Amino acid sequence: MIEIKKTKFETTGKFSKIFLDYLNCKKPTLDKINLKTNNYLFDNTKRKLIKKIIKEQYKNLNLSNKLKNNIEALSEKNTFTVTTGHQLNIFTGPLYVIYKIITTINLAEKLNKTYKNKNFVPIYWMASEDHDFEEIKSFYLFGKNYTWDINPSGAVGNLDPKGIKDILKSIPEKVPIFENAYLKNPTLSKAVLEYMNEIFGKNGLVVLDPKHKELKKNFINVIEDDIINNSIKTLKPNSSQKSLVHVRKINFFYMKKKLRERIIKEEDRYRINNTSLTFSRKGITKEIKNNPDLFSPNVIMRCLYQQIILPNVAYIGGPSEIEYWLEFKKFFNYYDIRYPIIIPRNSALIIQNKIKKRLNKLNIRLVDLFQEKSKLEKLVLKNQSKKIFELKNEKIKIAKEIDNILIKSEKIEKSMKGKILAFKKKTISEINSIEKRIIKEEKKNHKKSLDELNKIYYKLFPNNKLQERKENFLNYHLSDNDFIENLVNNLNPLEFDFNIISK
Repeated sequence: MIEIKKTKFETTGKFSKIFLDYLNCKKPTLDKINLKTNNYLFDNTKRKLIKKIIKEQYKNLNLSNKLKNNIEALSEKNTFTVTTGHQLNIFTGPLYVIYKIITTINLAEKLNKTYKNKNFVPIYWMASEDHDFEEIKSFYLFGKNYTWDINPSGAVGNLDPKGIKDILKSIPEKVPIFENAYLKNPTLSKAVLEYMNEIFGKNGLVVLDPKHKELKKNFINVIEDDIINNSIKTLKPNSSQKSLVHVRKINFFYMKKKLRERIIKEEDRYRINNTSLTFSRKGITKEIKNNPDLFSPNVIMRCLYQQIILPNVAYIGGPSEIEYWLEFKKFFNYYDIRYPIIIPRNSALIIQNKIKKRLNKLNIRLVDLFQEKSKLEKLVLKNQSKKIFELKNEKIKIAKEIDNILIKSEKIEKSMKGKILAFKKKTISEINSIEKRIIKEEKKNHKKSLDELNKIYYKLFPNNKLQERKENFLNYHLSDNDFIENLVNNLNPLEFDFNIISK
């Protein structure tokens, strides 16, 4: 059984002002999401196509009844999707990827229970076309980084995952879910589909690989407009603030086997970066029409592509995703594409029982953990020491007395001001030095407690990062088979607070 305490995102000091403002001003609700479905006309041909392609992608995998029903429902006119997406990080990547998926599953479930005349299907969109291997090649388990050491090119979804067997051999415990997925599949995309199905299939999560020619055909008009007309580059920014989104003249890559490179317009030719490939205007227009699957969207166009091929009403994203989605509204308006409700994923800090007991001994509350480490050290000293040495009040008194001397002296001799202020600065500096030396001695007396604090702190905030941005879910799943299901049962997708989870 897990226990969840909540704290405001503001109290953690880990999130941007834009994200916090969004939470405070525009909290999404079930009613707002349901309103998105009213008069939502989505082409029935697209519905049938997405169902057909997903069925093809799941071929030879075991599907839960809930997943089968969700896939079948995609062709029905009263079905809508709730989507999240991410890169194909090995072994799922950091914990927050798991939180994104759980938020998506739980939101769809809440919508289904509330609006029984409609179907809401959770979708996990695989970023199979991404080529940033550096972002996906490592994961952090039991205090150690494990890295897939290869030098690939092209879209990561096409990589052969069998090379991950060296990592599988080196990690301390066997993980059959990943062994089966990585060693039996020809591509990383298929491997991710398999292990996501193993982990979340019973919850009805539908995994989609959008890298498909038939799906891209629905995107041809946007591909051509962006490459030929550079339309979105001409749109005015939402405000005078510096944009977080880098809009290029052309926002597509050209993609073939072991190749995903930017398309660059040079005079009357279209050059594929870092290659000898070039196209005339007529040639690239023909290529778009005949082979739309060779044109891969960047982050802006990916979001537009998602909304064109799915009857999607909500997107679940992390803090940085929220920020750039907010800037994308103008692009959706320009192309007359339905903009989804943007919902922050769940965020959490997991505190295992043994750590919770150690914190209790140090008399530190869970909500105190987000203070700076130096403040936590002072708190430990305060809790542990019978003689707290602090000269804050004395410094205030001495500074006040020196200020009084300055006031009196200025009535007689104003030229003394500089000397008195220098004396004040030197005196306070000397007192600070005395205070630091005595606190240092006090720390020695409580070294064991402070060492314990340091171990706890770096376990909960590895590399001074939020745990969810570093640690892998296997840190907890390997010792608790119910770890994922407990999160699914206890995290609320529409409670926008930071979760502190303990047992």
